[in-house]
Amino acid sequence: MTTKKHDDLEAQGEDAHAPEEQTMESLLREQSEFQDKLLKRHVVWVKVIQVDKERVLVDIGEKSEGAVPLSEFTDEPPAAGKRIPVILVKKGHGDQHTLMSTAKAQWRLGWEGICKAFEEKSRVKGKVTSSIKGGFLVNVNGVTGFMPASLADLRPVRTPDQMVGTGVRCYIIELNKEKEQIILSRRAVLEEDLKKRKEKLLGELKVGDVRIGRIMRVAEPGVFVDIGGLEGLLRTEDVAWKDAEAAKAKLVRGHKLRVRVLQIEGAEQKVSLGLKQLQPHPSETIRRKYPVKAVVKGEVSEILKEGVRIKLVKGDTAFCTVLELQTEGADPLAKDDSWRDDRQRSPGPGRRETPPPIWPKVGDPVTGIVLGVHNPTFEVSVSIRRYENMQDRKHVAQYMKEAPRPTLGQLLNPDGE
Repeated sequence: MTTKKHDDLEAQGEDAHAPEEQTMESLLREQSEFQDKLLKRHVVWVKVIQVDKERVLVDIGEKSEGAVPLSEFTDEPPAAGKRIPVILVKKGHGDQHTLMSTAKAQWRLGWEGICKAFEEKSRVKGKVTSSIKGGFLVNVNGVTGFMPASLADLRPVRTPDQMVGTGVRCYIIELNKEKEQIILSRRAVLEEDLKKRKEKLLGELKVGDVRIGRIMRVAEPGVFVDIGGLEGLLRTEDVAWKDAEAAKAKLVRGHKLRVRVLQIEGAEQKVSLGLKQLQPHPSETIRRKYPVKAVVKGEVSEILKEGVRIKLVKGDTAFCTVLELQTEGADPLAKDDSWRDDRQRSPGPGRRETPPPIWPKVGDPVTGIVLGVHNPTFEVSVSIRRYENMQDRKHVAQYMKEAPRPTLGQLLNPDGE
């Protein structure tokens, strides 16, 4: 096979055969050693003499050339003068060419490299050639090895056919020299690389960092996200400020998203992530939209035991507690704080009974004063009572500013006589 590996091996072969100043004695010795290796069916490097339609003729130091079947060269056949590795298959007699094989030589060289990699516990490169029951066949330097499906990836391979034709890096975990069989593990390489990336990332990661991660799985406690070799947990409550469960249900395995590092805890350095923390808190936005003491209008949408819920004109939701509803017979000149104290305390000696609230109906238009924002629900807290009291005080003040009406005496005696 004419491949890059073949070219590298050829270069090595040429270096090994590069003559310096050779004597007749040294040439004869080399020829003898070459013939000895050839007959013992060792790998030898030979020069291409000629290429015809069926074979590649090579120089083996005899009167008759050696012949390599052209079918063994799946790519372009080698050019004349090029060195290739071969192994003796069958000795020729008379006019018959000695049959050689470069495919077997490539396999032998590959097997020797595999044995060395196994002893040194080093990685090997291969290519997945087919998917079979229980795993994959992988070509490593011309040698076919078996890679079990459980050792092909960090997680189960759901579409085995997609791995066919891909290049892989593996460790040889088992080698049988007698049967010339090898078992490969790509998972061991992936786990080793993952450990290195995790250690490097933990050394760099800080609370507050924003990372791009990939969703690995969605579970009951939250979403597990890979942030570059390290898996963190995005808890359900940190997915969204509102309707976190519904927001979590929209997250899909394999999708990418930006997350913020919230915490790195424990000896295992577990990482907690946040998604909602990348967005401003809704209550802050609402506070800017509805400052305290602002007057808002809306329509009653729901009546509860604790108060009434109001749909504001701008589309947001407000809530008015029972204590902040308008009351029957309330003193418009009473201060709000003292009135609220009466509501919160049990009536005692000298303390008047709290007037009952006036309950609006669903659909009634109402106006209230903003008291603040309720963080857990992001609803605007309003007081209908305080707004009505404020309006009543304005009316009283307006009345007091008007000129007093003339008395009967002033009408009968306009000149004051």
